[in-house]
Amino acid sequence: MWQQLQPTLKCNETASVFLFDRGRHLFVMGCIGLATSLYHSSGFQPGELIKKMIADEQGYKEITIESLPDYAGDRIFLLIPENPISKIATEELIQTTLWNNLPASKNGYVYLIDEKKWNSSDALTREKLLGALPHLLMRTPLVER
Repeated sequence: MWQQLQPTLKCNETASVFLFDRGRHLFVMGCIGLATSLYHSSGFQPGELIKKMIADEQGYKEITIESLPDYAGDRIFLLIPENPISKIATEELIQTTLWNNLPASKNGYVYLIDEKKWNSSDALTREKLLGALPHLLMRTPLVER
């Protein structure tokens, strides 16, 4: 998969995964869920603050909206939660000036992804992601099996 994506990726391109959960609490993912599939020597790299989280074996960390730019990578994967309050918080975030001024937002490198479907690191989810991630990054339709 990563070899297939090489023409799409820049050298040392960073990525980050964010999620609102437990209402209006914003989290950045470290070494758990979708993030574990994105960080790869031939794929995306974590930014410095996320790299520290991974080194500390921290699965996720609650952050403030104001600190989001410190964690934001070149590409952002924003997980869409099922919780109605968290979903509203997500929708409100993507309407803010702060969000729209992030380089990933300006460059069209924000991916909205269903949390329940993709935020897992089990073998089945990772296998599905192998086929889905190239379609997502290249913005082509995915025909699921």
